[in-house]
Amino acid sequence: MSVIYPNIVNRTVNLGSLPYISNVNEQGYREVMFHEDRFIERFPRVLSLNRLQDALEINLFLEHRYKGLFMPPKRGGNKNPLGGVSLVTVQSLANSMSLFLQWVEKNNVDWQEVYAVSDSDKAKYWLPVYRYRKHLIEQVISKGIERDTANLYINHVRQFYEWARKQKRIDKVPFKYKTKIIKKKRKDGGLDLLFTDYGSDEKGFTITTTDLLIPKKYKQKKPGDAGLSPYSQEELKLLYASRELAKQGARLRVDLAVQCGLRAEEIATFSASHVVDPALGNKAIYYLTIIGKYDKERTIMVSKGLMTSLWQYRNGKEHQDRLAKWQLEHGNCDDAPLFINRSGNFMSRKSIGNVISKVRKELAPFGKTLKRDFHDLRSTFATNLAGFLIHKNLPIGFVQYKLMQLMGHADFSTTQKYINFARSLTFDKQMASWVDKLFGELVEPLQEVAFNPDFSGEVNA
Repeated sequence: MSVIYPNIVNRTVNLGSLPYISNVNEQGYREVMFHEDRFIERFPRVLSLNRLQDALEINLFLEHRYKGLFMPPKRGGNKNPLGGVSLVTVQSLANSMSLFLQWVEKNNVDWQEVYAVSDSDKAKYWLPVYRYRKHLIEQVISKGIERDTANLYINHVRQFYEWARKQKRIDKVPFKYKTKIIKKKRKDGGLDLLFTDYGSDEKGFTITTTDLLIPKKYKQKKPGDAGLSPYSQEELKLLYASRELAKQGARLRVDLAVQCGLRAEEIATFSASHVVDPALGNKAIYYLTIIGKYDKERTIMVSKGLMTSLWQYRNGKEHQDRLAKWQLEHGNCDDAPLFINRSGNFMSRKSIGNVISKVRKELAPFGKTLKRDFHDLRSTFATNLAGFLIHKNLPIGFVQYKLMQLMGHADFSTTQKYINFARSLTFDKQMASWVDKLFGELVEPLQEVAFNPDFSGEVNA
């Protein structure tokens, strides 16, 4: 089977510090050596046989993101031991840049072409970066990829151009920046509580973006609540009764998805430093700041019961044994994730999600299966929490705000889909009992916030 170039290879690389050139070896060569070695397993490299120079530029960009030399994670975010983004993020960047380089090679263009023949908007669309944007739009229209995926690809390409400008590889970036106001409108009386402290009917916040983003008009429309696939109670029973979830680590990873709405990649980078001993305080709920999709910060809520289980795991044999390997590999335990693989490194997103495949295999001999995947555990969290809060008669404006905050949604309409879905659910006594057990610890703290007359949409951790 022939290999399509450019492609990605994952190898152990040395991203050490203080490089120097060695003496001539027996073969007559000098080597690049480091005073302090930093070996990283399965670090992605973009490989191209025809665009070697371009591939080298991209690989240096990936290194700089990993080392934190360019666009380091935001304050409070998950950093790797070198101070940059996680290996999961670097893998995503490598995938985007590999696709971009494939397009560059296929169309025989020079990505460093940044000057249009004139200043008109029409002329700029002949530049490589806009031609690639058009290529992505065509893929979205043909349903080859979704709009969100296309925006992820073009966003990573934008970062590469910004890095190239900073490194003086190009004279300027070929795209334009623009400011945009994200407005928060009071569309119904249910939102009055949320915006009590705002002086007008319409407020917003300003963000800086570029004209590379794929417009919303290309978003593929889905009928009704397509895409929302929460687990039923029967499916959750099968999942939690499996032998796979008898393993403490696997069970906790599922718990973080079901009880906190975390994505697989967020669980993979969930820091052990987030976990504290609940016996040292009287908190019923713990507010943790994590870095989610697109490197956005968000606050999640962890119940005392779940925090107790996480604390037991952090101090248990599996985590401590793997932490020792992490320390040998990375030399620092402060930034270690809670879930470490057997080799002493980050678990991959795929490894986190594989628990569902393992349970399916376990159930197959009994004629049972799970139709949903790991990400659907997040839908389960959102719909059940929304239904629970509505059932507890919390103000709808608060439910809307709180769910949007916990899920990390950029678009309110996405949150509203979960609420609409939750309203259509009817909890029987057994299901209501399960949901109460799951979120019961959250009721009192949330009620205090929701019915506080000073509430203005912010929750203090």
